[in-house]
Amino acid sequence: MNNYLFNFAASHTGGGYKRLYEYSKWFNENRGACFIINIKSSNLIDEFKNNKYFTVHENLFQRVFNDCAYLKTIINEIGKPKFYYSYGIPIYNKIAEINWFHLNNVLPLVPYKIPMSFYYRLKFIYLGSKIRNGFKYSDIISAESNSSLGLINSKYNSKLFLSVNGSNEEIDYFNSGIIHKKEDIALVIGTYWYKALKDAFSIYKMLSKKESKLKLVIIGNDKTIPLNIRKNNNVEIINKFLDRIEFISYLRKCKYYISATLIENSSNANSEGIFFAEESFISDIGPHRELLKNIDFEYVSIPNINRPIIHLVRKNINGSNLKSWNDIILEIINRMHSN
Repeated sequence: MNNYLFNFAASHTGGGYKRLYEYSKWFNENRGACFIINIKSSNLIDEFKNNKYFTVHENLFQRVFNDCAYLKTIINEIGKPKFYYSYGIPIYNKIAEINWFHLNNVLPLVPYKIPMSFYYRLKFIYLGSKIRNGFKYSDIISAESNSSLGLINSKYNSKLFLSVNGSNEEIDYFNSGIIHKKEDIALVIGTYWYKALKDAFSIYKMLSKKESKLKLVIIGNDKTIPLNIRKNNNVEIINKFLDRIEFISYLRKCKYYISATLIENSSNANSEGIFFAEESFISDIGPHRELLKNIDFEYVSIPNINRPIIHLVRKNINGSNLKSWNDIILEIINRMHSN
């Protein structure tokens, strides 16, 4: 168990929690591992009893000036691990025999390329400097797309490793041949500014001209949604935490999936979206194109959007680009041993 130490302390929602859950499940069935988790992920402690969990909660001051101070106490308890995996948290020194940094967010590496507020720009510049400084302590550096790996200095090329997200639900859905009944829903996931909700709304308006009953459903924090979209009578906002079953149920019943995002590390949500929706409209960015390798799609022009949008149809999609979480975790273990 003590050979593996995974640090997910800064991730308790979204793709980070999904990866944490799948790692926890796999290692629970394979002799166990040690995990550092956010206190909001404490539900895992009772579910996966073969693992050992350390819960932490850092305030903003601790994250800025004394980040990862908890590691010393944990290492004193379990001893020096053979393998340390950090999900998005900068590595400040050598922790284990093999130290693995996983890039979960590319914004700290490109703070000038995406429109953002002055506060967020400063935040990501500072975080980016800490992440880059930690590369010298990392034996392996992974990201969820080749596009993201391309943002890392070429002097670290020998350390780079592609570690995409698992697609168990999509694989099962594809293999089942089941087509769920669709409702008049266009679905958008995420409300951060880089999700470009104004562009997503323009795609919805184009579709609603042909389908008057079409409703736009947005999953995410309503406070970051533009007021004109928030007040629209045909827009429904899901402003609450959805468990996995609820989240997948929305994907299964939506007719259209929309993602106008300006940047992403991976194609995680989009992989789920395009496999469940009848049709999808997604932005033309690197991770999306990697997801669509060997899949037929077309570029379309949308009124009020000054960039091409990719349009694809569910019946043209195959599962050739998908991997299971079991395969992904085995790839990680094999890469670790090769070091």
